[in-house]
Amino acid sequence: MLHLIVLGIVSLALLPTEASSLTRRSGRGGCDKSHRPGFSSNHKLESGGRNRLYAVNVPDNYNDCDQAKWPLIIDYHGNRGNPKQQWNNSLYYKYPQGQEYLVVYPQGVNGSWQGPTYAVAGVDDLQFTTDLVVRLQEEYCIDTNRLYASGKSNGGGFVDTLACSDHGDQFAAFAIAAAALYTDTSKGSCTKKRAILESHGLADATIPYHPNGKSGAGGPLPGIDEWVSWWAYRNCGDLYSESARSFSGYNKTMYSCNGLEDVVQHYQVFDLGHCWPNSRSDNYDASSALDQSKRKCLNRSLDFTPVVLNFFSRWTIERARQLERRSAADLGRSVALNIHHVGDCM
Repeated sequence: MLHLIVLGIVSLALLPTEASSLTRRSGRGGCDKSHRPGFSSNHKLESGGRNRLYAVNVPDNYNDCDQAKWPLIIDYHGNRGNPKQQWNNSLYYKYPQGQEYLVVYPQGVNGSWQGPTYAVAGVDDLQFTTDLVVRLQEEYCIDTNRLYASGKSNGGGFVDTLACSDHGDQFAAFAIAAAALYTDTSKGSCTKKRAILESHGLADATIPYHPNGKSGAGGPLPGIDEWVSWWAYRNCGDLYSESARSFSGYNKTMYSCNGLEDVVQHYQVFDLGHCWPNSRSDNYDASSALDQSKRKCLNRSLDFTPVVLNFFSRWTIERARQLERRSAADLGRSVALNIHHVGDCM
């Protein structure tokens, strides 16, 4: 296997110099509807013969941008969790860049997502996700070129399941933290090519970074470093370049190929437990109401949410589909053009 080891960061030439405007609305679907800004829960949707619930966080200036379509993040909570917890975990709404996205928080049946043995049998969360996207397009003004999925723990594992399925074809990129990867335990268990970002704590006792053959609560688990290498291979085959950087408290590894930079990114956080990394210790995982001596979520070395938002801003569905192509020349011409940052409405 040929691995080209490249130390460094992404060339500044690939970074946008000014923010682009939101995509103009077409006047169809939910683009003619106004919505109250902020968090609202208990939205209902029938899927697979079940009444499903989800919450929505509407950006503060959503109604000011009547000519704009909004990128969408669907953010999945962990096992036994709920939308409000995940809203307080990823905290997208607290970041200026996060206010450039409509963020939706689905509710798992009995608090879990399909994949592990503890999930409710017969629940099809992949179909629920597709049904949810259809509903959201009916109710909100969505930019279908910029759909993203994120999640933590069981929710992160489900995002990986989504990435490995045809239901994930409509998403441009995927980001997960402390992922419980029960459905992806071998290189050949997934054949998709996806833009993947993952963070994981070395002190995670729930989903160990190195499980060493031991199963988790929902079944067998892969080693995280091995799983990351599988995604590099799935996207690039043998000819990928790997770059690594060390920071205070964590390591960052990136994989690139065919003219596309950092298709797979991984953050290994040294003294972090089963957590969504947060540099201010103000999210749900770092709550003082939880036993932090066991959770180990007070590590402040990495703020994962802006990392996720920056990763998402670089990917559109058009760029993601180019992972299927093999011409480095064709891919290289489009890299800079397909990096997006949402800016003002006008």
